[in-house]
Amino acid sequence: MEINSSNKLQGLKNSGWLVAGVLTSSILTACGGGGGPSAEELAAQAAAAQAAAAQAAAAQAAAAQAAAEQAAAAQAAAAQAAADKAAAITAARQVISDAVIAAGKEAQSAQTASSTAQSVAKQAEQQASSYPEAATSLAATKESALQASQAANSAAEQKTIAESAETDAQNSQDLAVIQAAAQKAKSAADSAKTARLAAEKALQSTQTAAQKVAADVAAAQATRRYTKLDANGNALPMTASSWSCVKDNNTGLVWEEKTNDGGLRDKNWRYRHLHNSGGYAGTVDYNGKVMCKGLGFCDPYTYISAVQGQALCGRTSWRLPVKSEFGTIAKINSGGVPPHIDQSVFPDVINKPYEAAYCTENMIRDPAECGYAAGTEVHYNSDGRIECNYQGVDFGLPLQNGIQTQSNLEMSILVPLRFYGEVQDGKPLWPSANWICYTRLVSSR
Repeated sequence: MEINSSNKLQGLKNSGWLVAGVLTSSILTACGGGGGPSAEELAAQAAAAQAAAAQAAAAQAAAAQAAAEQAAAAQAAAAQAAADKAAAITAARQVISDAVIAAGKEAQSAQTASSTAQSVAKQAEQQASSYPEAATSLAATKESALQASQAANSAAEQKTIAESAETDAQNSQDLAVIQAAAQKAKSAADSAKTARLAAEKALQSTQTAAQKVAADVAAAQATRRYTKLDANGNALPMTASSWSCVKDNNTGLVWEEKTNDGGLRDKNWRYRHLHNSGGYAGTVDYNGKVMCKGLGFCDPYTYISAVQGQALCGRTSWRLPVKSEFGTIAKINSGGVPPHIDQSVFPDVINKPYEAAYCTENMIRDPAECGYAAGTEVHYNSDGRIECNYQGVDFGLPLQNGIQTQSNLEMSILVPLRFYGEVQDGKPLWPSANWICYTRLVSSR
């Protein structure tokens, strides 16, 4: 056991005095001195004193060791507390960094949604500029776009708040301050996300409202150009859900509207366009599929006679249209998306590219309708007409490159019916199989 120097000196002093006392006592006893303790007693006392001194020294050493251990523990606790604080500060700073990045992304996405909404609203406004009929839907479009803008601004504000919290944390080493900044930044990021979702929802509402604008404009255009007619030829409001004919106010032509009831005028019926008179085609095609019902022969001229007999829309002048007449109702839709016709008034059009063509009249008075160049010598029949190739109009064809005008569109969707037959080209099995087309009759008076 180690004892410090002062304790050692004090112990030697004590031991010295004890020994001296024992010697003195022994001398006195030997000389016949008074009746003090004997030498044995003095030796025992010295031994006891030495034991007590040793015990005191051991207690002092234990106390010193305990003090040292307490100091070490306090030092370790302080170091751990410092490490825990540093870790907490690092974690809080990471929360802030992540929140700033998240808030920035949310703000950017919200701004993108808002910009898109503004663009959609601007296009809708341009589209509806001449159509007060679309005012209500346009107002809804603008309101939704405004909401998208407000949400984007809110997301941007939250991004600024998160960045401000980051600045506060950078200028401090106080854990409480940094943790408060982390909570502020995280809350701002969450709010920015909420704003972004609101902007995207507003964008969807803007797009939906803009679609309504387009529909209102189309309806207004149709109202100005077309008139829906009932089965007796009476005008109907353009909001009517069913009609029998459509009058083109630009050309004066009246067009047949098809049904979807499996009856005589069902839109899905097909007809063999082989001769210039009726009564030559059966009711099933070469593959055994029913072509039409309500007729003994499924050819366009037999069909024309049946419609004449009904006096559809109060008219008995129904016929197959020539290609230029089909061209008047052909339409280049937004984006060039087929079918190339106004479906607000002709929703019954068959849209099967390269499969479905509408019959055009092949007995023509104008050679240009047959594709003859001016000055080409042609043979006229006794009635003043010439016979063209059997042609049809396929409204479902994709626009060809360079199609820009209505006349180009008309030629783009004109097709030879030999490619729309029951078998390839229709010729090898003639007359048992040949070209087939759908019908849409027209009346010019």
